[in-house]
Amino acid sequence: MRTRSDKMGRSVLSVVLCLIALTYLFPYIWMIGTSLKPDDELSNGKLFPEKITTVQYESLLKGFDAGRIQLKYQYPRYYLNSGFVTLTSVALVLVCDALAAFAFAKFEFKGKQVLFWLMIITMMLPVYATLIPSFYLFSRVYHWVNRYEALILPGVVDAYGIFLLTQYMKTIPSELLDAARVDGAGPLRSFWKIIVPLSRPALGTLAIIKFLGVWNDYLWPLVMIRQEKMFTLPIGIGQMQVRQGMVVWGVQMAASVLATVPVV
Repeated sequence: MRTRSDKMGRSVLSVVLCLIALTYLFPYIWMIGTSLKPDDELSNGKLFPEKITTVQYESLLKGFDAGRIQLKYQYPRYYLNSGFVTLTSVALVLVCDALAAFAFAKFEFKGKQVLFWLMIITMMLPVYATLIPSFYLFSRVYHWVNRYEALILPGVVDAYGIFLLTQYMKTIPSELLDAARVDGAGPLRSFWKIIVPLSRPALGTLAIIKFLGVWNDYLWPLVMIRQEKMFTLPIGIGQMQVRQGMVVWGVQMAASVLATVPVV
């Protein structure tokens, strides 16, 4: 039986964890509250609006007057760009990384260990170390500035994804593949019929990680994209305040709330 001190300790731990969770949730709650306020309540310092309104969302999607300037954002376009780039990237990563991991986990070939460790080493390189060479390659050699290819293809072969899937596929018994081979199944059929179904947990984990990474990516799209019609959400939201030289907090918060919907 649990003693009174054990119950007290668990209660204290639960309270502490709830307080920590609220600390992390507070910025998000504040963002939602600000997005639902009318303009005259934005600077009142209160967490929740006295009068709930969707005027900030309407201004974001339809445009609004900022003094003598009529501002209208291409926010739906930003959303479509982010959705297309993210979903395409995730789909390609799952296919390419799974095939590479299958080869590393279940086949023996010359130079396998060297190639695998060279791939692991690339995970140690900070993104800033490869930023300039990558920009030169995709802008000067491939001429992919302001193109979707520049946002999708560089991340298709992901070292972390291959490593994650390789370690998982090594746990799948090779006897299953041997039995399939006896029944006449080739490598690709064994991959799609056996490896992929059994690797769903790892594939799902990789899909979530990749989705979050691409959806929130700011630096690479900032480097490769110049035209507003090609902006993804992080770039578009950032340019909203740069272009007009001021921050319209209500509209900015509305844009940020909508950007978090697929992630949440």
